[in-house]
Order: sequence, then structure tokens, then C-alpha cells
Amino acid sequence: MPLIDGPVGPLHQVVTGTGDPTTLFVPGLAQSIADTRPFGSAVEGTRVFVDLRGHGGSAAPASDQGWTYDGLADDVRAIADEAGAGRALGVSLGAGALLRLLADEPTRFDRVVLALPGPLHGDRDAGVLAVTDALADAVEANDPIEMGRGLIDLQPELTRTRSDVRLWARRHAADLAGSGVASALRHLPRQPVLESLEALAVVTASVLVVAQRGDEVHPVSAAEELTAAIPGARLEVSDVPWIWGGRSALREVVSGFFNAS
Repeated sequence: MPLIDGPVGPLHQVVTGTGDPTTLFVPGLAQSIADTRPFGSAVEGTRVFVDLRGHGGSAAPASDQGWTYDGLADDVRAIADEAGAGRALGVSLGAGALLRLLADEPTRFDRVVLALPGPLHGDRDAGVLAVTDALADAVEANDPIEMGRGLIDLQPELTRTRSDVRLWARRHAADLAGSGVASALRHLPRQPVLESLEALAVVTASVLVVAQRGDEVHPVSAAEELTAAIPGARLEVSDVPWIWGGRSALREVVSGFFNAS
């Protein structure tokens, strides 16, 4: 397993492709490298896929104090510096980690895709917190049925009865068993990504924000607010879920953005 030294322990990465440019792909909460691979399939150059702390093959923090967006930003910084990545894509939690890093280092990347960002500040929806808490309970209890149910409930409502979504949830539940994801599920959804959006006003990267309608975990309103906060940012909104109904369009949008320069 390819590992690099991270702030709280080894971080798992997978590198595909060759040459310049180098693009980093950061997954969401309770997600792993496999879940970000569709975003990078047509992106040119070297592609570096990472598991954030406590996810996949990456070490978990020794205490609850390690579950912060600052800590996630440190993970992203470590991998990006090691790989020499000048571009990055983050999905959901991964988008939050990238934003936290950009708030500290607004010139760190030249191109960034922020896919399915959640609310950036304020309280999360109580219904979403109930789902993440229940999923944390299921991970701790090693209950594959309840883990699968929680994973399905975090998907857009239109997709929850689809056979491919249910199959993915059953398979992914096996990956979560015994992992450090339970602590992440309890702590991170209750934290703001940023205290203020003002820090994003000096971000120099070209930024694409990707959202989808009908997704209560990643509302379009959050994507619109984020797009307005970053100079020159562009928003792409799909009427169908990108992964479960518009994967080819997603590949085209992401690769078109990264491969344009």
C-alpha cells in the first residue's frame, strides 16, 4: 500500500497517469479513493487519489481533537506538497478540506474543482445530523445492514431505491467496518468549514463548483454561496445526480475544466 507521512500518521494514496500537470483528488465523508476515481478518469497528466485521515488506508487521529477541518487541510497540504500537485478536486468533505487550505493559502493551487460542497457555516440540517449519527452508531456496532441504510440515506432522495445505489451501499459498508470513520461522522458534520467566506475573496485559482438538484446533504444554495464568494468561480448544476445519473456528463465537465489550459 503506497503511504506517505501525514500529520497524524500514514496517508494512503494511489497515483495514476504520468506527466504534468499533477491533480489531487480528495473524497468525502465516509468515502474513499474508489469514490473519487470517476471524477478523474479523463483528466490529463498525473492523478493522485488520497484517503483522508481515518478513511480507507489512512491513519486515524489518536483523539477526537484530530477531527477538524484544519486537520483535514493539513492532510491535503501534505499530499499535495509530496506530489507537487498544482490542481485539486474535492468532493463534499474533501471540498471543505480544500476550502480550509485555500483560506490559509489562497495561491496554493491554480485550478480547483469543488464538487458537491455542503453548507459552509451555521448549523447543519437536523435530519442530516440524525443520519450521520445513526451511521456512526452502525459503524461502531459493525452492523452492515444499518451501515448500508445510512449510506443510502446520504444519497439524493431520487436515487435511494436504485439497485446500483443499494449494491454500492452494501459493498461500501464492508469497507467502513472497524474504521475510524465513526468519530469523523460524529464530529465533522457539526463543524463549520469556515467562520467567514471573506477569506475566499483573495483565492487566485480558477475554480469550478459542481452541484446537483435534489440533494439535501449538498444543497445548491451552498454551492451558489460559495461560487459568489470566490472571484471568477463558475457553477455547474445538474438536474440529475452526477454519479448516479450523469456520470458521462460529469467526466466531460471536470476533464474539460482541468484540460483546458
